[in-house]
Amino acid sequence: MPSSTSRHGSFDRGRLALVFAGIVGTPLIWLAALQTGYTLAYQACDDRSNSWVVVPIVTALAAVIAVTAVVNRGRARFARDRAPMPLLGWIGLGMAALMIVSMVATAIPLMILHPCD
Repeated sequence: MPSSTSRHGSFDRGRLALVFAGIVGTPLIWLAALQTGYTLAYQACDDRSNSWVVVPIVTALAAVIAVTAVVNRGRARFARDRAPMPLLGWIGLGMAALMIVSMVATAIPLMILHPCD
């Protein structure tokens, strides 16, 4: 006698990992890019070039956009297969989209201000 009301095999760890990439992975990418920018700020000031702090943010922005596309695929699979956790897919996609906005907001002052400011 089965103890679960869901069909066998409806819990897929791979899809769950895709969704958690958006929930946990995208903020970690943003934090790593921010820390890299802080570390390279002294070199940017010495060289009087913004590229030392802009390149890590732009690279991380591309990584976050790629992770967002992967999370959207995982969310779509949850919805298509009627998996038991569609809300988790929407939360992962929302967090990934929020990190894209945060990364753009972080990059704007780096492009405008002088590196020694």
